[in-house]
Amino acid sequence: MNLHVLSRRLTGFCAFAILCGGMPGAVANVGRSACPPTDVAARPAPQRAATAPDHAVSFSLREGDVVAFIGGEWVVQELETGHLESLLAASFPAHGVRFCNLGWEGDTVFEQPRDVNFPGILEELRRTKATVAFLQFGGQESRAGREGVPGFVAAYERLCDELIKQTPRLVLVTPPPVDKSSDPPSGRDARSRNADMALYAAAVRDLAKRRGYPCVDLFSELGSIEGPADLLTDHGIPTPRGQARVALAAAHQLGLAQAAHGGAPAGPDAHWASPEMESLRQAVVAKNRLWFRYHRPTNWAFLGGDRTSVPSSHDHRDPAVRWFPAEMEQYLLLIDQAQARADELARGATGAK
Repeated sequence: MNLHVLSRRLTGFCAFAILCGGMPGAVANVGRSACPPTDVAARPAPQRAATAPDHAVSFSLREGDVVAFIGGEWVVQELETGHLESLLAASFPAHGVRFCNLGWEGDTVFEQPRDVNFPGILEELRRTKATVAFLQFGGQESRAGREGVPGFVAAYERLCDELIKQTPRLVLVTPPPVDKSSDPPSGRDARSRNADMALYAAAVRDLAKRRGYPCVDLFSELGSIEGPADLLTDHGIPTPRGQARVALAAAHQLGLAQAAHGGAPAGPDAHWASPEMESLRQAVVAKNRLWFRYHRPTNWAFLGGDRTSVPSSHDHRDPAVRWFPAEMEQYLLLIDQAQARADELARGATGAK
């Protein structure tokens, strides 16, 4: 595990971002940064992506869409590697799409715990003006076994009911199968875990079908009960190579033609074989690191939590002024610049104007 990931683990519960009710300036500026406002009524009809394989879902992005990624560890790690986002960006290079990773380690359909005063997922969707949300749940929940499936489905239904109040276009993603690196020294092996995981993946597919949502079935795409051919994790922690394989599987299910241009992932960081796509991925990672520091800063307690009233949270020259929120606003320009660079590379990777 690299130091950047370790640092993020240690500070995972000291968070924020744009999203504090006590920071009207930050909230007002969200719309002109990484996640700009969009007018749903004025948006043109969706353009179909390239022809998808027979089993793939119908999926497209529209002009000005804001895509949010929601889920647990796999979603957070996508922010670190940028594989899926780079494929999506390259597949819709002229659409002005923005991506906001709202993943959080430990999130499940049952609970999404946050620090004091940190906004919940629905509020994050509202303030980032997300128009599409990818939801990936079922991996951790599957540990409850067969008996836990009905409760999982009921909780997922409630979560979807809540999120569509703000973001009606949801895409459900099944968990990938467990690989053998997750086998404990003693206890259940990967195949046994996947037998339960299959029930939860089926429940996600059924839920998506019932509600009319696209479903990205990573579980079936990557090996089902027998598990993936290659390792996706390092003792349960997603690796860059695992993220690349998951991204390619998702792109295949979504019918994204640009996935074929990335090439097979190579090296310890699983870079794309295509130099143009790899440059885009690196730009996405650079933007995402800025977004993470803005969205989940290390000192949330002083920014919007339970220490906003202490003297060190205020300007020593004028106690009425809180200096921390103003400093955080400086990230907006940096995020804008990083996003512009990623947009340019996405157009270059596909030859789009």
